[in-house]
Amino acid sequence: MTRRIARLMAAAIAGLLLVAAAPQPGRAAEAGAQARSRTVALTFDDGPSKYTPQILDILRRNDVKATFCMLGGNVGAYQRTAKRVVKEGHRLCNHSRNHPDFTTLSNSRARSQIVYTQNKIREVTGRSPKVFRFPYGSSNSRVRQVVRNRDLRILGWTVDTRDWARPGAKVIADRAVRGTRPGGVILMHDGGGNRTQTVAALDRTIKRLKAKGYTFVLA
Repeated sequence: MTRRIARLMAAAIAGLLLVAAAPQPGRAAEAGAQARSRTVALTFDDGPSKYTPQILDILRRNDVKATFCMLGGNVGAYQRTAKRVVKEGHRLCNHSRNHPDFTTLSNSRARSQIVYTQNKIREVTGRSPKVFRFPYGSSNSRVRQVVRNRDLRILGWTVDTRDWARPGAKVIADRAVRGTRPGGVILMHDGGGNRTQTVAALDRTIKRLKAKGYTFVLA
C-alpha cells in the first residue's frame, strides 16, 4: 500500500509539473501583446545641422529609424543631410521656419511658417512632411486648427530629455531611459546649438532601451 501511495503521489507531482510547464494560452497572448506594445519613438528637433550626420550614423549602426523635425530656415544650408534623412528611411516633420512661439502669431503668419517649411523640405528632399511639431510645444486651439487645415498631424512628446541645456550625456541618456513607457515619444535635438552631448548620449540610450525590450518606431 505504501508503494502504491508513493507511486500515486509521484504521478500527481509529475502531472502538476507538466501543467506548470505547459504554455498557458491566455498568458502567452497577454505577454505577446505587452511585447508588441513596448515601442518607443526617437525624435530630433531644430535641425538639420552639422550634428545631424553623426546622429544618422548612430541610428544606422543600431538599425533604428527616427523622426526629424526640421526648421525650414536650416534645410537650404544642409540639403545633403536633409536628403540623407529621407534616403535612410527616417520620417520628416515640419517644425516651422525659424522656431517662433505660435501662440504669438496671427493665423496668416502661422500659416506662412508652415507653408514655407513644407515647400522648402519638398524642394530639397522631394517629400512633404505629414507631421508638424510646435516650437517649444507651445500651442492653443486657434493655431492647432491652422496646422490641421494644412492636413498635418500634430506631434508631441512624452519624454523631454532637456538635452538643449547640456546637462551631460549620462543625464540625457538616464532621462530618456527612465522616462520611457510603452508607446513613448522621446524629444532630443540635432540642431539649435552645441549637440555634442546629445550625440554622445544617443548610442547608450538606444542600447539601454533595447536591453529593456523596446523596439523603435516612427512617431
